[in-house]
Parts: sequence; C-alpha cells; structure tokens
Amino acid sequence: MHGTPCPTSEPMSPSIVFVFPGQSSVSAPAIQRALASHPAASVVAELARDVLGDARAAAYLDPGGARLHSNRDVQITVFLATQMYLAGLRAEGITAAASLGLSLGEYSHVVDIEALDVDEALRLVDERGRCYDAAPAGIMATVLAVDRDTVAAAVEGAQAHGTVVISNINAPTQHVVAGEEAAVARAIEVLEDEHAAHTTIIEKRVPMHSPLMAPVAAAFGPALESARWKPATKMYLPNVTAAPVAQPTAADFVAHLTRHVGETVLWQQSVNEVVARHPRAAFVEVGPGGVLHNMIGRAWKKVPSQRVDAPDGGDPRRHFAATVEALGARA
Repeated sequence: MHGTPCPTSEPMSPSIVFVFPGQSSVSAPAIQRALASHPAASVVAELARDVLGDARAAAYLDPGGARLHSNRDVQITVFLATQMYLAGLRAEGITAAASLGLSLGEYSHVVDIEALDVDEALRLVDERGRCYDAAPAGIMATVLAVDRDTVAAAVEGAQAHGTVVISNINAPTQHVVAGEEAAVARAIEVLEDEHAAHTTIIEKRVPMHSPLMAPVAAAFGPALESARWKPATKMYLPNVTAAPVAQPTAADFVAHLTRHVGETVLWQQSVNEVVARHPRAAFVEVGPGGVLHNMIGRAWKKVPSQRVDAPDGGDPRRHFAATVEALGARA
C-alpha cells in the first residue's frame, strides 16, 4: 500500500528547509572542505571506510585523493560531502522542518527524513553510480535565459535528430536538456541562434533523467527493492512528481526512485510546493558549493537562503560555525 499525500495546511512559523544538491556541485576538494567544517564529519568518513572498504574510501577521503574518474566517483563524492555537512548540523542541534534534494540530492533528502541510514544510502549511491557508468551514451546541457515553452519547442523540433527531453525544470528560466548528442546539439543550436539562450554542456557521457536511462533504471531497481527502508519522520518530496507524501512506504521510495533515473526533475515545482507549505521558509543548501543557494536567490528573491560550504577561498570551519550561529538564532 502506497503512502498518503500530505495535507496542504501548516502553521505560519519560521521554518528551516534543507536543500541537497546534485552531482553538478562536485569539485575535487569537496570532501576535504566538508571534513574541515566540523568534527562530526569524521563519523561519516569512518562510515565510508566501513561501507566501501579502506582502499576505495581512501581514494575519496585522503588529502589529494579526490578521485573523479567516473560518474560513480562523482556521486559518491557529492553524497559523502553532503552527509558530512548534515552530520555537523545535527551535532549542533540544527534540524529542518522539511527538506528536498535535486537529482542525486534526493538520496540525502531520504537520509534527512530518516527513511534510510547513511550507510544504507551510501550503498545505494555506490550502486547507482556503477549503473550510471554503464548507461547508453548521451549528453546534458543547461539552458538559461529562456522560458519552459521555448525550451520545449526547441526540444520537440530536435527530436528528428534523436532522443532529447527536458531533463530538469529547475527555475522559470533555467532548464536542462538531455539525450543523444546530435539531438541535444540541435536543440541548443536553435535556442542559442533563435532565442539568445545561454547553454553549457554539463555532462558528456550520461543522459540522466531521459528515456535513454531505461536500462539503467531496470539494472538499479533490485538494489532499491532490497534496501532497508524505515518509516520516514518527515514528508517525502519526490523529484518526479513534486507532490509530497506524508507517510511513504518502502514501495513509494522504490517506485519514485526507479522513475527518478529516467524522468524529469521537477525542481521548480518542488520548491514552490515547499514555499507554499512554509511561507516563512529559510532555505539552507547542505552540500558542496552553492548552486541551489544561488538559484533560489535568483528565482525566489523573497525567500532567504544560505549555504553551509564556504565560498571559494573561505575557511570551511569558520563559515560553518557562522552558519550554525545564524540558523540557531533563526530557530
């Protein structure tokens, strides 16, 4: 039996909302910065050694290790760094009324709502990355400065050249397209030449959140089905529906996360849903970089947001401490 949708009314109280980034937030020093942010991060490092084994974990944890040779490496790196920051926040007594995660970030969201333990989620992310590395060839590109209808029209016109879809609806004028290289290239050519869009290739191998990922979803499904799911303590907000589920079952997680591999990420709708439920929400990007913090600042100008990872050149521990102090005052 599947979980029930959340009711739509919640009290008008200040609400911290955690947002967890996807794999585009990866950087070589991501884990080292997270480790330096708070002593509690070392607990996640030890857990990584237990799950991955000392040799594999060292490739991510050791100074200078930062292995980013594969999609699997990227997913593990972003997930571990995110969990290190989350551990630090929890150690300081900072929790969220709600959370949501973009793409890979949905696995950290699932940890935050306590539907999976960190070690179990890491096993899933590891297997997810392994399956993604066997994905059919394809590319992904961000599209900025044009609206959804414009992107959709370009994508439809490019389908004569192969499979291409809008893989992410991130904000009113920020989207991602994914699919076969020729089709994506045609779509972005039209968007640039006819609509002055700004486009950037962000993934040169895996066409995530597109129909090309169907065999990957099938390969990854058994891992989701065998995972040790637990009752969630907060609402679950899947990327593929943007519809909160108050009491998700194991079947809900398996179904949504299987679809998640090859279907569109409805990030804009998800943020709007949370803002509607928490009118006084303050978003906190928990993870490496500041992609979501910056996006929220541009597209949801009245919604306060901040990041736990220090800006480039900043001191990770000092920035994290300042963030905790600010969040404590808000709570």
